[in-house]
Amino acid sequence: MIFVDTNILYHILHKTPRTGEALILLEENPGDYAVDTVVHNEIIYASTRHYLEHRHGVKGAYSARKWIKKHGYPEEVVNTVRELLKRLNIRLISSMYTEHDLYKALVEFRLLPSDAIVALTCKHYGIDTILTFDEDFKRVPWLKVAP
Repeated sequence: MIFVDTNILYHILHKTPRTGEALILLEENPGDYAVDTVVHNEIIYASTRHYLEHRHGVKGAYSARKWIKKHGYPEEVVNTVRELLKRLNIRLISSMYTEHDLYKALVEFRLLPSDAIVALTCKHYGIDTILTFDEDFKRVPWLKVAP
């Protein structure tokens, strides 16, 4: 199994200067892809913020919350994320870590909390490869960052 990080999905969904690079990474690293609940949450949130800013001029987390409260969650975002995961045949797995291991990974590998959870989830499932543009994962000894 190969783990796909949020930034790869984001660049594919939102047609950025790195979209081509993200698609090539997938093409050059075929396999069974997975994301965990952290990445799933991050891509939905980032895509929602992108959608609200570009479609409705809504900037900032507080304004986004107000917009969603008034108008409801943008189904277009939900459907787009769902379709991307389906199209790329990406499996959703549960994030797996212990409190002790999380604190240890934060300190030992100098990771942000979400990245530490992703790394520990990969370790739990025996996933040794991650597709990402995030250099921080290179500090995790059980993960190979696909070039």
